[in-house]
Amino acid sequence: MIVIDASALVKVVLQEPGWEEVPTEPHVATLDYALVEGMNAIWKAVRRGELTTEQGRVKVTVLKTLGSSITLFDARSFFERGLEIAFKENITIYDALYIALAEALKAKLLTADEKQYYAAKNYVEARLIR
Repeated sequence: MIVIDASALVKVVLQEPGWEEVPTEPHVATLDYALVEGMNAIWKAVRRGELTTEQGRVKVTVLKTLGSSITLFDARSFFERGLEIAFKENITIYDALYIALAEALKAKLLTADEKQYYAAKNYVEARLIR
């Protein structure tokens, strides 16, 4: 299994550079709130004029479809470990929870977030998508 965080998921949805490197098969996992983070990224892209409102709506459909094709985990299951990691690595709880998920699954973590990548390497195999 491979864990992707919201930054990797957003690369796929918005087809940002490196998006082709992010797998989206059923053996890929993420946290349930990655979809909400993805929605926020779509909203930001529309607000910045990078997408039209209609293109944003299409991207929401893409995000929902993607969310149906990967394994979603409930973030609450990783709160305690995520908090430990966040304190120790001085990263956001959002980022730490993805690391906690990858650790629990003994999986590789794919991220486009450099700070999270360096923290994750202390716990799991990690790969930075650029």
